[in-house]
Amino acid sequence: MLVVANVLWSLNYATTKYAFEGAWEPLAFSATRFCVAGLAFGSLVLWREGSLRVRREHVGLVLAAAAVGIVGNQLTFNYAVDNTTAGNTALILASSPAFAALFASIAGHEHVGARHWLALGVSVSGVALVIQGGAGVAGVSLLGDLLAVGAAITWAAYSVMLRPLFAHYSAARISALMVAIGGVMMLPFGIPQMLQQDWAAINGLRWGAWLYSTIFPVLVTNVLYFRALRTIGASRATLYMYLQPFLGALFAALLLGEQITALQFVGGLVIVGGVSLGRLMPGATVRE
Repeated sequence: MLVVANVLWSLNYATTKYAFEGAWEPLAFSATRFCVAGLAFGSLVLWREGSLRVRREHVGLVLAAAAVGIVGNQLTFNYAVDNTTAGNTALILASSPAFAALFASIAGHEHVGARHWLALGVSVSGVALVIQGGAGVAGVSLLGDLLAVGAAITWAAYSVMLRPLFAHYSAARISALMVAIGGVMMLPFGIPQMLQQDWAAINGLRWGAWLYSTIFPVLVTNVLYFRALRTIGASRATLYMYLQPFLGALFAALLLGEQITALQFVGGLVIVGGVSLGRLMPGATVRE
């Protein structure tokens, strides 16, 4: 289940990039995707748990987390994919756990020692190698790479913001709330692009890319991931997330014909090495 979940997440980089190539407007794609996924995911959790409610004192944190982790992350992620290669985006996003450790320290959730600071430095060095390695490669831009760094940072902040909520609610309930509320928050950004979207230009395959990104990286992967989490625990489950950056880059190369240079690949190894050094891979949240 964990291998399948990580393969499905990894494919989302290439399918999103493909959807944007001459068809979907980035925010029209994201807003419609999250609204539909939020409705479906919320309905599933409501059926299984009987409620999506949270305590009044947690409402502010839920809204803030959705704003950062869904709206902020989707704005940076989608425009990163639109402006640079899907492979670069996948490799750079592997640095999220390193930033999460920093934010956890700032929030007072945990102490970040010398090894964690070293791990953060190694991971950031890997990001620099990925950016440098992609210089001159077709489809790569510095703006897109920097937006991918922004996506990594917003995802890290989101992961830390959710930690207090997991002590009170199931991971499925929190994830469903994030997707549903985030989808509603995305509408003000997505509606202008929906109005200017050339819907006739979206062919069957690009509708298929939208359908894939709506169903599999959010709904199917959450079900697989959390069932596996209950069986083998977070520590073992999160080891499989090391597959994502390299599978994401591999799928982008195979399906989109993107070039991956040796320096980009080395940068990806350095990022994952830094994350592994600090044991920073988060176990509570999943990529959407």
